[in-house]
Amino acid sequence: MKIPKIPLFMVALTLAAGEALVQLSGIVDIPVYRADNMIGYSPASGQSGNFLNLRKWQFNEHSMGAGAFAPDSRRFNVLLLGDSVVLGGNPLAQGERLGPRLESLTGWQVWPVSAGSWGLQNQMAYIRSHPEILKVVDAVAIVLNSRDFGGPSSWASSLTHPLKRPFSGLLHVARKYVFSLGSPPGVRAELQVMPRDWRVDLHDFSVAYRKPVFIFLFPRLDEFEDPEKMYRQLDSMVPDLQKHSGGNAKKVRVAASPLWEKSFYRDAVHPSSKGNAALARVLVNSMCESRTQKMTCPALNDTTQL
Repeated sequence: MKIPKIPLFMVALTLAAGEALVQLSGIVDIPVYRADNMIGYSPASGQSGNFLNLRKWQFNEHSMGAGAFAPDSRRFNVLLLGDSVVLGGNPLAQGERLGPRLESLTGWQVWPVSAGSWGLQNQMAYIRSHPEILKVVDAVAIVLNSRDFGGPSSWASSLTHPLKRPFSGLLHVARKYVFSLGSPPGVRAELQVMPRDWRVDLHDFSVAYRKPVFIFLFPRLDEFEDPEKMYRQLDSMVPDLQKHSGGNAKKVRVAASPLWEKSFYRDAVHPSSKGNAALARVLVNSMCESRTQKMTCPALNDTTQL
């Protein structure tokens, strides 16, 4: 049987139509990143978008998932550090992410700084590169999971952390969602973040920053379901955290809170929108026990609407 030839102009027309549909769908309206060998990578400053035309997102001039950095000295200001748990990512709109949830619950100004797969070393490197931020915030909250205590993350793939908007949205979607072309390319030598001891970084931070610090240990789903695994992989880090984080730091096990439950995970790691509302309550209940200056605390209980 002879297979009919498809005219080139028909192929070109089909590709052009596909590209137009991809662009109009908003599936490539995604954040772009900057990469270096110190922090590793972080959301590029001053950008915003609307993924799938449904989920608005933004990053300010300091790569924070918030509006312009303008701390009000009359309000309680929190720098919120983390990885993809704090970031939320494309599945969530800006208002459904942890930082905005915490802000709307309390009236504080919350400044989230995060990136997918960041480790504690990446977070500490961000702090070192922005000393001016620490001078004006009233507290620092850090959300950590068991994977954050390993080595730092370096930039490796434009599929997970694109450095610019894809030239072809159709090709980007095909590579990321359809073909899944295996493992990402290796880290380029000039972008390799050299490993440091996170304990030393945390100690240096605690010496430089004398205001309240809150460290939240967030379990992955498999750890939450298996207390022995959670202790082995996550809770066992508490002694080192106690030793190297200073007397102004409070350590909190999210799994110990009666407010946290299995249904709040949207996958093996990340909270759902409802999960972020619950996690924000866990953070508020723990942070408000310190009652530091300017901290206003809402009255919360187990029946508070999520």
